[in-house]
Amino acid sequence: MSQTNCFIHVSKLCNSKRKTLDESCVVKKGNDLFITYCQNDNLDKFEEDINKLLGTSSFIYFFKKRFSSIFISTISVFVILIALLSVSIYEDFLKKIVFEMPFLWEFNDYLSFGFVLVFFFGLLMMPSVLDAEGSEFKDLISSWFNKDIRKQRKLELIFSNFDKKMDIHLYNFDLEDSNHWLWQIFTNTILSRFSTVNFYIRNDKLQSITKRLKKFEVLNLEIVKSEISSKKCDVEILLSAKEQKLYSLMQLCSTSIVKQRDKKTFISLELFEYCGKNFIKEEQDSKNQLIFGFQNFINRSFDDFRFLAQEKSLQVFFTQNVTFLDLSDEEKRLAYYLRNHIEECIAIFENPISFLILYYYVKDIVLDKRRTIKILEKFINSIKSKQQYELINFYWFEIAGFMFDFNDINTFETSNNSYYRKLSIEALNDLAFLFERNGHFEQAILLNQYLYEINPNKYILNICSLYERMGKFEEAYTNLPKELNIGKNIKPSDIEVRYYQRKAAWIIISQRNETLKEEGLESLKKLEELIFSHNEDNNPIWLWHFYNIKANVHEWEENYDEAIKYYKKSLSIPTLGAFEYGATFVNMAISYRCKYTLQIEKNEKIIEKSIKIGRLGMILKESVGDRDEMPVVLHNFALNILYKISHTSVNVNLCNEVLEATNDALEILTRTKSIKRLGMVLIENYIVKSLLKIDTKDIVSKLENHMQFLGQSELNQLLNIYKEFEKSNKIKKIEFLEGI
Repeated sequence: MSQTNCFIHVSKLCNSKRKTLDESCVVKKGNDLFITYCQNDNLDKFEEDINKLLGTSSFIYFFKKRFSSIFISTISVFVILIALLSVSIYEDFLKKIVFEMPFLWEFNDYLSFGFVLVFFFGLLMMPSVLDAEGSEFKDLISSWFNKDIRKQRKLELIFSNFDKKMDIHLYNFDLEDSNHWLWQIFTNTILSRFSTVNFYIRNDKLQSITKRLKKFEVLNLEIVKSEISSKKCDVEILLSAKEQKLYSLMQLCSTSIVKQRDKKTFISLELFEYCGKNFIKEEQDSKNQLIFGFQNFINRSFDDFRFLAQEKSLQVFFTQNVTFLDLSDEEKRLAYYLRNHIEECIAIFENPISFLILYYYVKDIVLDKRRTIKILEKFINSIKSKQQYELINFYWFEIAGFMFDFNDINTFETSNNSYYRKLSIEALNDLAFLFERNGHFEQAILLNQYLYEINPNKYILNICSLYERMGKFEEAYTNLPKELNIGKNIKPSDIEVRYYQRKAAWIIISQRNETLKEEGLESLKKLEELIFSHNEDNNPIWLWHFYNIKANVHEWEENYDEAIKYYKKSLSIPTLGAFEYGATFVNMAISYRCKYTLQIEKNEKIIEKSIKIGRLGMILKESVGDRDEMPVVLHNFALNILYKISHTSVNVNLCNEVLEATNDALEILTRTKSIKRLGMVLIENYIVKSLLKIDTKDIVSKLENHMQFLGQSELNQLLNIYKEFEKSNKIKKIEFLEGI
């Protein structure tokens, strides 16, 4: 039984005196000897470092080392020579007895007989000598031929230079199993020599190391559980190859991808385990072993390595002990892997940090931006459900910027691609709540105003509450409605709403059918009653259609300011796409143009606005590939510009825009075999070609052939723009139009 006192320390790996792989694994301070093992260290390094520590002053050790090896070698050679001599004498004496008996015995014969007896009895006794328990001779013989025993003898000799009462501190010895030389030779030697040995190990290795030491028959064994300190800790060199791999993966699964070094670097443990099980392939490990390994490493990162700490919010972040590695190549590979598994990640993740990291990995490489929006929606939802409100303040505004003022139409171009326009109603509601929780009251007000049309009763109360929280009691009272418009009906079906939309707008109002005008207005009134007869959130598309129809009615009555007001309300509806916003801009541009044409004193700013808004509408329509309505869009854009040219000098750049738009419209109409607004496109094309001195014979011929298909409304519009240019002599007369 060993008389050694053993102490097993957990959560104290940081106390290691070795900081780099190149440093000595052995450090002596006072009466304490500190020994640190790193993976891939060998026994030769240990021996070399200890010898360096001993230095040239230990002549006795040097003498013992050299003398013992020379002595053993000499004895070995001597024994072998005696054995060979005995065999030779035995052979000669036996021949003499067999072939020369009887003979006269001489002194040499007696001497030979003595050697023969020694050799005989030696052979006779050898098995029992070698098999005897506790035989020192057997051990000596074994030591000559066993490499491990020779190494142990050398270690015993080395450590004989140190006081037995020294305190020995062994770090990271739990990295290897019991069959490794670290335990079979080195640890065994340490325990045999010194009276007090301290082991510093990982928490989860406590049970296995305890069992291992009990097999060494240690007399006294004590476990010391130390409290975790906040002191700087350098333990990266103590990590195994697998731990190094997990260490790198943990950094990949952190907010280091966000590149915000001024903030804490949070880590998603669920993303870490997901990537470990799916992204990293380790052929030698089974799935269960991998899962176990991840959890162990997480625990070690808290308790042993002190890489991780936890916020009150339960978010886990990296401590100052983490050295960030250059993992740019690994980041790229992980980004493409996550991009291909976005939907799976969205379904299984719960931590908002997971969605944040996922977003930053895929935002620049995902093709369908709707997938990115889904990530952000889950990010917002998880922040609310986990009540980790401060994350909005940390990250949201760097992702999406501040909420725009939707009442300002000039902000649309800059806000067209804004995430606020793409998020779902549910996500926007959650976001407004989180803005309020973080004290971003002005942002919350803007967002509630943006959502107002969806449910006026609901959002006006939110706005009043926000003003009250800001201490603006007058604004809170002013915005508070005198009474609520409470609906009594259930929310209508989509079929009901669409029926009255089509009847009012597409069949009657959009065609300006005077004979059916009253019926169209009645349908519009019924539509309004359906949409606002309930207390639930309205569908954005319902509201968009309704306000566009209202605007169309006002256009019909030449009340263009009111029409523009309703078009602006259409633009204020959230969660719509480029198709809807593009159509609204096109229609609003028409209202501005019509307003311009009615003015006696022309205001150039009005027509400029018409062109600008029309161009934006055209771009949005083109972005969704709307080939159905593009000829109408292009014709109106061309007409906006032509009305400006008609009251100013000819601008070549503007003319070229008209030419391009009308040529594109004609190409689409020809391909689709449609005649919708063909007359307007032809006359616009004729006018601009005339202004640019381009041959118009073909266009005039097509227009003449198409005249029979023109409706009265389109004919009137065609004649109006033609006469604007013909009366100023900017174009040649078209004979068949003159008499109309």
